[in-house]
Amino acid sequence: ALPICLAGDAAPRVCGTVQVERDAGKSAALAGTLETLAFPPDWVRQVDRDEASALAGLPLARGGVFFSQGMLVQPNRLIDALLETAGVTLLPGKAARVEPAGQGWRVLDEQGAEWVQAQVVILANAAGARDVLAGSGLLDPLPRVAQMHALTGEVTLVPAAALSGGPRCIVGGEGYLLPDVGEGCVVGSTYVHDATEARVSADGQRVTLAKAAGLLSGHFPDFEALVPGSLPGWAGWRAVLPGRLPAVGELQHARGVWLAVGYASRGLSWSALMGDLIAARLAGEPSPLETDLAQLISPR
Repeated sequence: ALPICLAGDAAPRVCGTVQVERDAGKSAALAGTLETLAFPPDWVRQVDRDEASALAGLPLARGGVFFSQGMLVQPNRLIDALLETAGVTLLPGKAARVEPAGQGWRVLDEQGAEWVQAQVVILANAAGARDVLAGSGLLDPLPRVAQMHALTGEVTLVPAAALSGGPRCIVGGEGYLLPDVGEGCVVGSTYVHDATEARVSADGQRVTLAKAAGLLSGHFPDFEALVPGSLPGWAGWRAVLPGRLPAVGELQHARGVWLAVGYASRGLSWSALMGDLIAARLAGEPSPLETDLAQLISPR
């Protein structure tokens, strides 16, 4: 495959990530883990509160771990750029089911009209894949996928000035705080079970602002004065499977139909790796995952 060149804001930006530990006990356990795994310190290392704060450019509540290659991504810019890549054809619509067609499959819409035909069909439509599989008579052999559910959540956009310009790197932990990309700092996120709609709310912003405050140490009067419900934000859905691992691979009972779903809170990270996994299998190349790890995410 040809490499994809992403320009401007579409390209992920390496800024580093400080993962703030929850308490001293976990910090000590983590130190032992890093020593055992012996990762290169220029890739990941433990940092105390002073060093973590210096890296972030803001006073942080605790130390933790610093990943020097942590990347900041603007999903809307990245996705738009990928959809404009040569070889990608976008056909707007909603798939309702798939059915065999010659040596491959055809995808039908809700009216039963054929949408597209192909030898390989990859269902990468999050929780919507469950309905497509059910409508196609392919769900019963997939009990884990049948338990997939949609979980809503929201993030909040905070003026960078309220946080002295915002962090220089990503700050994660119990929630997260992202550097300003020109429109403010993103703080997140919420997890709401049994929601009927995904929406930005005062209650949700109260949670996201509290999570951001928990990562910080010090007094930020403008931040503390922010009123939940008055800020811009974004709300959406996550597709979650039992065990929090995705379901990725070819269906054994429907050769040519593949799944790539259930990324939960790690959509961008998981999708990049799983895209490589599926491409390697289709092209007969070595897998980027060891066999035992690949088995853990098998659709079955």
